[in-house]
Amino acid sequence: MNGRRATAPIAVAAIAALTATAAHAQFGYYQLPKNDFTWNWGDPERAGMKFEDFTVNGSEGGFNCELKGKLAGASRMTPSDLHTLEDQLRSRLDFIYASSSTMNQLDQAHEIQWARLACAKPEAKPLSEQEKADKEAKAREKMQREIDRRRAHQPPPTE
Repeated sequence: MNGRRATAPIAVAAIAALTATAAHAQFGYYQLPKNDFTWNWGDPERAGMKFEDFTVNGSEGGFNCELKGKLAGASRMTPSDLHTLEDQLRSRLDFIYASSSTMNQLDQAHEIQWARLACAKPEAKPLSEQEKADKEAKAREKMQREIDRRRAHQPPPTE
């Protein structure tokens, strides 16, 4: 009986470690750049980047991104495989992470000649003084409606 009790904490620790590793693998701990960026795989300049075999647009962390690439001549990917890959990347919430992981794998397997992930953060346009005033007035009106709504639901004070 003591043997089972002694191994219980070890089993719990092992399960916790595996869960943490699985969560790390699933969600990843990574930090995106703060400004626009471009990442390349293969040799885009040498290849000329004239025609791409795939283009996927996606977004993550406030960035709008475009992934373009060309398969290597000896690639074993079929058009169906390529469409499936595009659809999978397009549907990912972690588009940048998924794209970079996938391109790393394809580059190591010599499946791509080149790929480029270009991401830009859209600039917020500055508001004019009139737009700022209108926005503040709307916020005040919304706040006042919320205050009035809460007061209407409060019981009257008891004396």
